[in-house]
Amino acid sequence: MHGLEPQTIESMNMLRAKQTPFVIALNKVDRLYGWSEAKDRPFIEAIEEQDDGVKREFESRASAILLSIAEQGLNAQLYYRNKDPREYISLVPTSAHTGEGVADILMNLVGMTQKMFVDRIMWTPMVQCTVLEVKVIEGLGATADVILANGTLKRGDRIVMCGFGGPVVTRV
Repeated sequence: MHGLEPQTIESMNMLRAKQTPFVIALNKVDRLYGWSEAKDRPFIEAIEEQDDGVKREFESRASAILLSIAEQGLNAQLYYRNKDPREYISLVPTSAHTGEGVADILMNLVGMTQKMFVDRIMWTPMVQCTVLEVKVIEGLGATADVILANGTLKRGDRIVMCGFGGPVVTRV
């Protein structure tokens, strides 16, 4: 979380030119001095567990980034304070390293898509989904976390996923 990078400004300008809604990830919150890791937790929960000094540093850096975005002619707000996502770009603090805020950015993207593109989204019965993670859970075996975009999955359905060694075929 050290300010706007030139590629971020370039991306914002391209998205704005195409009138494409977007959110901005404030990555590397785990690098704030004194940050206590809250692995894979929502940012709101993670920041509540931090010392007051870390919270002040976050607020200071977030304010500086908000100012930098305003200098680019855009309105922005931290996602949990954003009352009007159509008017203000949501900033989502994240850590790609420890996972804080990742669920928040996914929630914001899915929510924005559902609200802003409701007239352009089309449901089809053909299953389409994105695999987020495959892991082994004791008692269940190999499990997959997915975002289901279309269709319905039922117990016994056969699915195919891409694996490092080729296609993986399994049943739900």
